[in-house]
Amino acid sequence: MAGIAWYQKKIGAYDQQIWEKSLEQTELKGFGSKPKKTGHIKPDLIDVDLVRGSTFSKAKPESPWTALTRKGLVRVLFFPFFFQWWIQVTSKSISTLILVLYFLQVAGAVVYFEVPAACASEVVGPLCLMLLLGTVHCQIVSTESSRSPDNSPVPSRTASPVRRKRLSYCCVRFVRDRLISDEHIQGEKNGRPTDGPALPREVELLRPSEGSRPASDTDDMLWEELLQDPDSASTGSSYVHQFSWLQACHPSKDRVSAIIWEHGECKKADMSVLEISGIILTRVKVVEQGMGYLIFGSLVTASLALLPYCFRLAQKLDVANLSSVSFKELPAVAIGPPCALSYAFFIITTIERVFLSGLFFFMMCVAERTYRQRLLFAKLFSHLTSARKAKKSEIPHFRLKKVQNIKMWLSLRSFLKRRGPQRSVDVIVSSIFLLALSISFIICAQLLHSHHTFLDSETNWELMVWCAALMVFLLRLATLGAETNRKYSNASVLLTEQINLYLKMEKKPNKKDQLNIVNNVLRLATKLLKELDTPFRLLGLTVNPLIYNITRVVILSAISAAVSDLLGFNIRLWKIKP
Repeated sequence: MAGIAWYQKKIGAYDQQIWEKSLEQTELKGFGSKPKKTGHIKPDLIDVDLVRGSTFSKAKPESPWTALTRKGLVRVLFFPFFFQWWIQVTSKSISTLILVLYFLQVAGAVVYFEVPAACASEVVGPLCLMLLLGTVHCQIVSTESSRSPDNSPVPSRTASPVRRKRLSYCCVRFVRDRLISDEHIQGEKNGRPTDGPALPREVELLRPSEGSRPASDTDDMLWEELLQDPDSASTGSSYVHQFSWLQACHPSKDRVSAIIWEHGECKKADMSVLEISGIILTRVKVVEQGMGYLIFGSLVTASLALLPYCFRLAQKLDVANLSSVSFKELPAVAIGPPCALSYAFFIITTIERVFLSGLFFFMMCVAERTYRQRLLFAKLFSHLTSARKAKKSEIPHFRLKKVQNIKMWLSLRSFLKRRGPQRSVDVIVSSIFLLALSISFIICAQLLHSHHTFLDSETNWELMVWCAALMVFLLRLATLGAETNRKYSNASVLLTEQINLYLKMEKKPNKKDQLNIVNNVLRLATKLLKELDTPFRLLGLTVNPLIYNITRVVILSAISAAVSDLLGFNIRLWKIKP
């Protein structure tokens, strides 16, 4: 790299003109001799990062995904040697269970060669699942490396509980003292008594409880979301990055006059972003979550565990002689001649299938629940400016009749979009998506190779069950994600508020100039949201465009060839734009 940089600079010198050389000389002198004075960032203005949502940053790994994948594979293949690491990132009971499954997998691979009735997929399937689950988990917990006590205001999972409590306490004291100081100064300016200033409600919301957990991407504490910046290299930069926005939510500053309902009575209260988001978070938490997809995953897990036995029974028996076989003879038909090794092998593979498949579907249910909660956040956010829906949902209600209200609305929108797990769920969804693509490619290749005998293979039946189950989950996630994106990008809210402004202009002509300013800001906000919002993509993690296009063309070409072979005419799916 040093040689490349040297040669680049060398050939660039031949293209330089006098103006560029003078600029380089100025850059070499630097700005050390320039006079400087103390400055500060104005918190009453907004950045494009606030509207985009990147102001509320989440934890990111320091290593690229290729290095994390390699580490994950190594830590799964040599699981006993990394047992202590697995205990740190999971728990002792879960790590012990996986260790037992690891040794069962090794034993099953050894016994496989001694069992004639065994199928290769009964060994390869659990092995691939273990590698996939381990790699996905390593990708999820990779952010812990950037959360050491020396580099972050919130310590890592491996730090002692006493040190964590002394640090999730110093942080609260820091913010509390700054807010109390600001309120003290503001009270003096307004002529109010300054003795014993009350603690702002935002700090009460941010106060960690006695049983608070270490920081993680799945934490629901407002403290972590607002004050933690894992991307920074020092504690000071973390505070500066998030504290300016927190100051803007101070009781004496950015607050909105909202309507709330208590026991059926309509009342007004000045509320901040933290208070409104806290109410919405409470409403989301009390919503009862359905068990449908968890039951579906359990049924698919049971089907995958029983599939090898059902396949052998279907191969060796038909409807004519099914009644002639006794119940005691069924195990011998499904497994083979009575043998200790055969029974041991099939018990091992059944246990492996149940636990590993169950873990994978459990992770998919976690992703589905997260997507469902994101949709609830989006729905409740869209109810804020509707009096009827806000009353029904028991959340505050306010109109976008002031520029300050629009700013609060944009801040709340970005904050709610970043609530809950982000990257960790994207890793799970991406693994589901890529696994479904890989299985679809294998099925298409098998159909092209021999579609007449396709159903005669146990492996093909297992792949079809997996593909069908993954497609159900992907369809559910795609539906939830698209609906969430539509709720946040719905321009009808801003258009309705513009109509309300014109109605107010008609009733109060003396405020026409002020309302025109708000109307212009609403138009700008509508254009800005259209500019920044992007369509929902199910593949959560960023993928190299070249690799993505090559993969799409290869897999869709295989599907096109398989479908064309079955239907008898050519279909070119790879030309369809995603």
